[in-house]
Amino acid sequence: MRRKLWSGLLVLLISVSSMAQDIKTQSVSRILKTATSLLEAQQYEAAEEYFNIGLKNAKSKNDLYYQAQAYEGLGNLYSKTEQKNLAVTSYEKAIKLYKAQGLDVIAKVVETLLKNVQGIGDLYAGIEIGARGNKMSVIEVRMGKDGENEYLLKLDTSINTNAAELSYQSEKETYDAITVFYHIAKNRFKISPNHTHIVISSGLRQELDKYNKVEYFANIVRPKDLDSKIRISYVTADQESEFSFRGIVPSKSRLTADHLDVGGGNTKGGYFDAGKNFIPVTFPLGTKSFQRLIESKLQGSSLQDYRQTAQKILDDSLGRLIVYEFTNKTDFKSRDVVYISGGIVWAVASMMYPELVYDNAVELKKEDISNFRKQVFENFAKLSKPDLSMLADRELAEASLKNIGRVVKTYDQKALLAGAIWLDELMQQVNTRNPNKKLIFFRNSYVGWISGYIVDKINKQYLGMAKN
Repeated sequence: MRRKLWSGLLVLLISVSSMAQDIKTQSVSRILKTATSLLEAQQYEAAEEYFNIGLKNAKSKNDLYYQAQAYEGLGNLYSKTEQKNLAVTSYEKAIKLYKAQGLDVIAKVVETLLKNVQGIGDLYAGIEIGARGNKMSVIEVRMGKDGENEYLLKLDTSINTNAAELSYQSEKETYDAITVFYHIAKNRFKISPNHTHIVISSGLRQELDKYNKVEYFANIVRPKDLDSKIRISYVTADQESEFSFRGIVPSKSRLTADHLDVGGGNTKGGYFDAGKNFIPVTFPLGTKSFQRLIESKLQGSSLQDYRQTAQKILDDSLGRLIVYEFTNKTDFKSRDVVYISGGIVWAVASMMYPELVYDNAVELKKEDISNFRKQVFENFAKLSKPDLSMLADRELAEASLKNIGRVVKTYDQKALLAGAIWLDELMQQVNTRNPNKKLIFFRNSYVGWISGYIVDKINKQYLGMAKN
């Protein structure tokens, strides 16, 4: 028995000795690649050993690049194992070494990783000039533990101006609004010009294009003290759809999920196909424009007349419009997940799942939308003032009721019915090929397109650095 034990120990010692010798004879690049693979496999102790051996070998050869790579790997390791101080030290050494070699793109990426460990994000200001008003979002962008960008909304405010009127007064009011927003970004939040983006929305651009006034308008509303690095740009409806997609759908799901934004004036969304091309899905109708269409055809004053008129419009023309738009977009219908946004989706999530008021993501079922449509018509009083006494958390109940109060203040019963009918008809078509499709609503999706615009700018910045 003792002989077997000594024999086993001898084999183990030879194996360990052989492994150590094997590591010593490997190239630094292979050692670091092994360390990275071990890190991905969550073999943290072994990964640390390999990173340190690779670092020691790189130092002996005075190889700055592999030293930097080893420190970056150690920073990733210590970040994953929540050893903050060691992660910060490792990342700082990696950044210094990368910069010394002129590797600015890698240094910039590692700086982002460093900020993430330190709990520091990058602040961006997005100013949207719309047809009916101007909105400003201040967003802190961080990289989450799963590698996804996380958006923390620091400020969301608006100033209503009727820019689409194209009058001297509306231009002056828009100019003043942008000036106020710019000063908030610059003075209160200390946001750099490179992180400040001012964009004319697709809806306003459509109006300006009628008179060939896009560039004129961009110049006339530009604040006199606006930094010269900041350009007032503009987007098309298709671009706006793609930016919304990028801002709302997690990057890991971009080739497998859809997005649909049910707005007031129009409905837009899309998906990325297998060739990574964005395929837009657009309808020139939204909840408010559908409501106006119902009212223009309405004969009678009852809610029943209102519902019947809406259904007749769908049966006569709009139903075919929905079918036609999805005819050649089978990928959109077949996917398992669609991220949906818009005021009416917020209303459905708030009233059907009031207890999830603090959840940023709410999963809906197609039955929730059809049931919401039915309840808005048949039982609106109970829907708008639900009994939440079963919730043990009184603060949660109060927050839920307050949120529902905001919905009712924003939309009356007829507006909710029009929105529910339009949304329900859309979802019925979306679910024809895959009836078990998940519908996910993000509570902060209303700043999705400007978030996507910012992410697109960040990506292009990295690409520009790489080309240079």
